[in-house]
Amino acid sequence: MIFIAFRNIFFLLFSVFFYASPASAVEAADIVKSVLDKLSPGQWVGDNAFTNYRVDGTQHDYSLHIQAQDSSTVHVTFLSPATDAGRQILNRNGEIWSYLPDSRKIVRLADRESIGNGDFNNADVLRMNWLELYTPKLAKESDTQYVVDLEGKSDKNPTYYLMRLWVLKKTMQPVQQYFYDDAGHHLKTLKYRDIKTFGNITRPATLIMENVITGQRTVLVINEFKRVNNLPDTRFRAENLGK
Repeated sequence: MIFIAFRNIFFLLFSVFFYASPASAVEAADIVKSVLDKLSPGQWVGDNAFTNYRVDGTQHDYSLHIQAQDSSTVHVTFLSPATDAGRQILNRNGEIWSYLPDSRKIVRLADRESIGNGDFNNADVLRMNWLELYTPKLAKESDTQYVVDLEGKSDKNPTYYLMRLWVLKKTMQPVQQYFYDDAGHHLKTLKYRDIKTFGNITRPATLIMENVITGQRTVLVINEFKRVNNLPDTRFRAENLGK
């Protein structure tokens, strides 16, 4: 009961300070949609490299090939290191599955499990359907930025209780994103950097996820990114993982 009361007090104070937003001609949902049109523009394919930087000074490198049919249907193939090459992950409408080449098994994953033991979890990469999972509200704005809070819809089983997103007004590019649990704890910070143009899409090419609790971080670099058409639906079926 004490925990619940504390949580309610936290979010009451959170609302007092941040939801007294100024009037704006731009709706919060339009801001989020503009960001998603850059990060997950319908069907697309991409090649990513990411590096986990650990507090003990070690680092671990991975490379991934990603195919997306839409914002909630995404397939990932690990290209390296050799110990993970051939591993596949699939999100289809909130169900996340993984193919393990060593055992040739297909297993169910949780959206909160990390990808490659890093600071991006499955949902951070595979569940980009934010407007289905969260309710956006304009928290505040300055002359140069919007700040949008995305509060999780309880009936949609969102990964986070709240996400806070900073967006540049001039370009509608994302700047950073905070992730919170239902007790108000700030879990992670995602920084969007290095704006590049891939074909007809201009978007951040470097994403830095910092774990507030552990002090570790993962840097994800987009090497290739392009919008495509007519990806086969068979690629996005759990029974076809590993084929």
